[in-house]
Amino acid sequence: PAESVAVKLKDLSKPGSWLAMSKAILKETRSWKPDVVLSNSIEVPPTGVPTACIVHDLNFGQSRSTDFESRVKCRFYSARAKRLGLIITVSSATAREMVEIGCPPKRIRVVRNGVNTGLFRPDDGVWSQRSPTHNADGDPIVHFVYPSRILPGKGQHLAIDAIARLRKEYKKRAKLTLVGAAVDKVYLDQLRIQAFGQPVEFALDVPEIASYYQRSDVVLFPTVMREGFGFTAVDGMACGKPVVWADQAAIREATGGIGLSFPPEDVVALREKMIWLMDNPDERMELGRAGLDYVMRHLTWERVWGEYETLLEGLAKKTLG
Repeated sequence: PAESVAVKLKDLSKPGSWLAMSKAILKETRSWKPDVVLSNSIEVPPTGVPTACIVHDLNFGQSRSTDFESRVKCRFYSARAKRLGLIITVSSATAREMVEIGCPPKRIRVVRNGVNTGLFRPDDGVWSQRSPTHNADGDPIVHFVYPSRILPGKGQHLAIDAIARLRKEYKKRAKLTLVGAAVDKVYLDQLRIQAFGQPVEFALDVPEIASYYQRSDVVLFPTVMREGFGFTAVDGMACGKPVVWADQAAIREATGGIGLSFPPEDVVALREKMIWLMDNPDERMELGRAGLDYVMRHLTWERVWGEYETLLEGLAKKTLG
């Protein structure tokens, strides 16, 4: 937007980035005095203005933290949360975690993330029985896709393991594409070695990702990171695709339980869900329809922003209980 203010953070350390952002935020709040501040980071500096902060999860961007790191971060979150006017979590699961670390329950509200349904939507032929791609034997290929940042916590190795464990007659009819930003280069190298000789391809740092959902038959989401929502799953649903997801409370909540779940890190169970979908193309279509319907009824940004407006107006007027 034309009225946005860019802050250059390139090449800055984390403290340096925080300082640069803090200066910019304080300058803006003092120059035009907003009624309320909405932040996507709990590290937002005190501005003297009623402030709401969105908290997505407590994994702090890592699949696993040491006990000491987790305790320190949780104490910091708890201390900062008590100074905010409102904490908005993207799931009830994250809200419960915030309460568990000592955040005041009365300051917490749940507003689920919205989906950009103008971008993540079915392609023109998703509901028709289009001619699928075929292998050398003339068998239709089922295309699995896993779009996500490529790092250990997202569990791309589990997706490769599952497709590698397919019996020969299934493997020759399957294809897996891993799509996303290569955050961890060492992990990426490990994945490439693991994928050698398997029907797996990589699409790294792509300029847009929606088309990869749209061209797939099934979306996989075998994350091992404790998720606060699960964009991969709901974006896939918005594209009319069946989703196989690791059974976590926040993901089940985000998807409304639609799709196929499996116990986290259970590769055999993941493989069996993949096989079932390969054998049942009509069920793939039906799950895709159900997921799209759920997103359009509950997760459009028009609906979600209405909830934000109500909360922010209440915070600005100090009418929130």
